[in-house]
Amino acid sequence: MKNRIVPRVVELAEGVYIETAIPRENHAALRSGFAGYPSNPRWTVRKYQAWKQGRQWRQALKDGSMAVQEKRLVATETALKMAIAPPEEERTSWRSPLKKLAFSLN
Repeated sequence: MKNRIVPRVVELAEGVYIETAIPRENHAALRSGFAGYPSNPRWTVRKYQAWKQGRQWRQALKDGSMAVQEKRLVATETALKMAIAPPEEERTSWRSPLKKLAFSLN
């Protein structure tokens, strides 16, 4: 039997839902992170990660990169455009900045 990721709909707060693959045993930690509660030091790594994801979603909602539409938390168009847009090409210098300051003793 293969482990499959099954997306589930989770109620983060009253009237706010999101579809996620986080297992059911970690949904309470996810909701507590979204609500702004502190983490529990006795949680497993997976629960802590779910709590952290809930906090990130709450911060994204405050920042405007996510919004609630039809009772679902979804990414906004500007956030999607930023995620899809190719990164700007940066001119990289292969020389170290320290080499520019180096001098020879010869």
